[in-house]
Parts: sequence; C-alpha cells; structure tokens
Amino acid sequence: MARARDHAGADDLPVLLDFASRSLTARFPLDAGWHPGDLAWELKDTQGKPQDIRLWEAADGVVAVAWEIEPGDLWFEALPTHDHLIDEALDWASAELCKSGRLRVRSLEGDVRRAEALEARGYRLTTPESVRLRLDLNGEMQAPPLPPGMALRDCVGIDPEARAASHRDAWSHLAHIGLPKARSSFSAETYQRLVALPGYDPSLDILVEAPGGRLAGGSLCWADPVSGMGTFEPVGTHVDFRGLGLARAATLEGLRRLKARGLRHARVSTAHFNAPAIATYRSAGFEVIDRMAWWERSPL
Repeated sequence: MARARDHAGADDLPVLLDFASRSLTARFPLDAGWHPGDLAWELKDTQGKPQDIRLWEAADGVVAVAWEIEPGDLWFEALPTHDHLIDEALDWASAELCKSGRLRVRSLEGDVRRAEALEARGYRLTTPESVRLRLDLNGEMQAPPLPPGMALRDCVGIDPEARAASHRDAWSHLAHIGLPKARSSFSAETYQRLVALPGYDPSLDILVEAPGGRLAGGSLCWADPVSGMGTFEPVGTHVDFRGLGLARAATLEGLRRLKARGLRHARVSTAHFNAPAIATYRSAGFEVIDRMAWWERSPL
C-alpha cells in the first residue's frame, strides 16, 4: 500500500533522482520513465515548489510522483506496479492545484495503459507535446566532424560566467522554431547550482569553441549507470553559428563519452515543432521511438 506525502523540497532531490532511475529501468523499452538528468535540469532553479509535487511511497521507496510543471499541466510517473495511482494523482491535482478547472496530463502514444486510464477519467487526446528519440550505444560511434578552426571541449575548469553566457546565446533568437520572444536568463549562479546537483559531470558538458575562444554551442549529457541510459538536456547553438553542424558534433562527442562509461543506450526529447533539432538528432543516429501528447479534461 502506497502512502502519499508532500514534497519536502531540496531534501527530496536524491529521492526523486533514485525514483527516476528505478522507473526508467522498470519501464524500458517503453520510453515513459523520467531520466534523472531531465529531472535535475528541471529542478536546478527552485528544486520544485513543495505544493506542486506529490510523492507516493511504499516499503521499497517512492513508487509514483505527480508534478504540476506549469499551471494546469501535470507530469505523472509511476513504477509499472503502481500505474493505478494515476487516479489519486488526478484527484490531488484537481482538488489542490487546478484553480481554473482545466487540467492536462501528458502521456506517450505507446503507453496504452495510461491512455486507457485517462479515457476512463473523461480525458481526451488533444495536442502533441514532444518527440522521443533513442540510440543503441552498442554500435560504432560516428566521429564528430567540425568546420576548420572549431574545437570540442568540456566544462572541466570552465569559468561559470562563460558557461552561462554560452547557454544564453544558444537559447535566444529562436524565431526559426516559432519562439521569437524566447530569451534565456541562465546565469553564472544558475550554472553553479547545476554543478552542485547529483549527476552533473563537467566532462559530459560538451561545448564547441570557435576561433578566438568564442563558445559556439554545446550539448549537456547526463549518465544514469543504474538504467544504463544517457540523455541530452539541453542542446543548442549560438545564432551566429547555426547551420554548421555544431550541435551534431557536440552530441556525437557526448555519445562517445557515454559509451566509454559503459552506458548501453542514449535518448533525447524535443518539442514536436522543433524540426531542426529532430533532424540533428536523426543525423547523429537517433531514431524516433515515440511521441508525447497532452490529454485534457475541460472544466465541469
């Protein structure tokens, strides 16, 4: 029997990351489980508001987590043995979080059990959310080609402000993917919080350095030895250097390093409308394996 409790803030981060590893392992080959790296990235700023996250625990630890990632948008994950807890999660979200009455829950197209549970609760499939891609690391890794004068480096010993600026540069000027107003506020302080999180490895934080020392883009890899799965979050390129294959080169270098650490698979996800990113990942050897979509119940 699982017992629900409130999220305890920063003290619960190791618990959440452990749950992500176990869920990812138990769900494979379905790509439904959260990767610890995805959670660490999402939690780097606030580590989640306690009132927005609910955990369910059994004798062997956390078995399910619900998180209102944005107002009215719920992420839910459970071990396969506790899929039924989605009913409790939806009741909690409807009663405690959804002030407008609108509630959306994301689910993979391939997660038939989740779809059936949502339909039984009156939810309907509405809009796409993201694309999931995966790659088997047992194969031969491609060499990361770079234009003349460019070089790959990692973030061991990097200046925090330089690393932060590289992220801001990569995650601004995004009109080409339909986000003309997007501007990153990633700071040196944000990067230092990221460095302090479990799972962050500066040798897996791959950057491309242009002539003169400018940082042109990069790909942050996360390794989970429990599941044998790596992931990439985030990946981006400075507006002045797009179209040169730099994100692909950084990703290929990340794949090479993940394989060297003994990982078996790598995965990545991106917004369903981000055609350039999908093309980049496919060119690096990833294949689309599933798609995430929103299920919604309108106010009664």
